[in-house]
Amino acid sequence: MLKTVFQDQMPANKHLGLKIEDLEVGYTKIYIPFKDEFIGDFFQNRWHGGILASIADTAGGIAAVSTVESIEDKVSTIDMRIDYLYGSEPRDLYAEAEMIKNGKRIIKVDVKIYHEKEKIIAVGRCAYSVLRK
Repeated sequence: MLKTVFQDQMPANKHLGLKIEDLEVGYTKIYIPFKDEFIGDFFQNRWHGGILASIADTAGGIAAVSTVESIEDKVSTIDMRIDYLYGSEPRDLYAEAEMIKNGKRIIKVDVKIYHEKEKIIAVGRCAYSVLRK
């Protein structure tokens, strides 16, 4: 159910073309196909940094939501940091998100974005507020 909601029912994720390849409690791997409209630096033909940040937040949010026990629990982004390590090429991306702390009110998730696992192009550290029922 969670996969269907994030992949098929959220308009922004549908626009990204996001596909969830793996989903476990506290972990997800997503695939994002390249589209020409994702270019931010047309001189170097690189993905827009804001789109990479959105991908990190989305992957982190999926990993965070996968840890809650009730559909009535509310999860919201409260903080996110992203480091751009290498320029992204105009091709498909993957993002892997792993929960590193599941507290009473805060869930922390680390995210890696890459074309190939050997060369991570961006990393994110995300914090989500959780209101548990």
